[in-house]
Amino acid sequence: MVYDIVIIGSGTVGAFGGYYATKLNKKTLLIDKFIPPHTQGSYHGDTRIFRIAYGEGEKYIPLLQRAYNLWGDFEKDNNIKLFERCGLLNIGSRNSIFMQNILSSITNFKLEAIELHSRDIKERYGIHVPRDFFGILEPHTGFIYSDASIQTAIQSAKKFGAHTLYGDITQISKNASNGYMIMLADSEHQIHKITTQQILITAGSFTKEVLETFNFDVYSIAKNGIPVRAKRKVVSWFESESYKLESGFPAFILEFEDDHLYGFPNLGEGVKVGRDNTGQYIETREQRSEYGTFFEDKIEVEPIKSFFPHLNEIIKGNVCSYPMSPDEDPFIDFIADNILFMGGFSHGFKFAPALGLLGIESLISHTLPNDIQKHFSLKRLNQ
Repeated sequence: MVYDIVIIGSGTVGAFGGYYATKLNKKTLLIDKFIPPHTQGSYHGDTRIFRIAYGEGEKYIPLLQRAYNLWGDFEKDNNIKLFERCGLLNIGSRNSIFMQNILSSITNFKLEAIELHSRDIKERYGIHVPRDFFGILEPHTGFIYSDASIQTAIQSAKKFGAHTLYGDITQISKNASNGYMIMLADSEHQIHKITTQQILITAGSFTKEVLETFNFDVYSIAKNGIPVRAKRKVVSWFESESYKLESGFPAFILEFEDDHLYGFPNLGEGVKVGRDNTGQYIETREQRSEYGTFFEDKIEVEPIKSFFPHLNEIIKGNVCSYPMSPDEDPFIDFIADNILFMGGFSHGFKFAPALGLLGIESLISHTLPNDIQKHFSLKRLNQ
């Protein structure tokens, strides 16, 4: 099998990379260890928040603005609703750096937002917050149906001619035509030999499994390797008859004890809630144990009930794994001729179409935009 581009990792970024590559008439193969959408990555659990006014820093906003438009285009082109534009409500203290960054981004990028007093938050949404807290509502953002998005992107890529292959990569090597040979063993132990001119690596939390299969040096740009680690994360659903999407309830991010609780409106199965800075670093897939293994799995989100008085008991939970970089910024860089690495997106689902398209455009042009090189290069590891 001979391809223009092989994408290793068919999840958050890779699925959309495949979609855009085939639309640009590139003969494309999508590879994954499992058949997506699956429960072994970072995107499953039904939904992911989308926001533009970004507390993590303004360097992300141009990508988010592009992603916002691409999500709309993707929905229109595929005649499907994947983005619930129910609004995103940030809640916190005026002394919070996160909230100050959001206010700054609204001003500097002229973003649409509504500021709410604590009493407005209570009257509108039934959320009880301290009097010195305030809210910032982005009325046209909200959340994405994550699993459905991955499935739709891959199906659409296949309609445009993409191929898919699932199994374990055993070796990646250079070939005589200045391209690459990928050896893959599928679930029936059949060995596939794949030839490609270019590779996009979007392998998520366990990207080291892919990097270890190269039989040549891909670490020259990062002297000590690419430090992407997997972090076990959980989300929980609280039983409730309130906070419903159909009643206009938004997705939310709530400041709590130098951390953030975040969640989604009730879609009929309860209110889904997670917490940012909790979780356990893991080294193997086997260590990503099921929900409830750790005592803190449920306890970590229980404080949400002091703000949301109409939440009852936790009725279910889910586990995923986030790919984490040391500074929690992603890596986007070429690690060899015609091999682009995109990883460490611990908060990356909202960017999916923008990153997928960026990856393909960069492979085609053999270069990355200046702002991407400035903020997300692997070279920062050597500084």
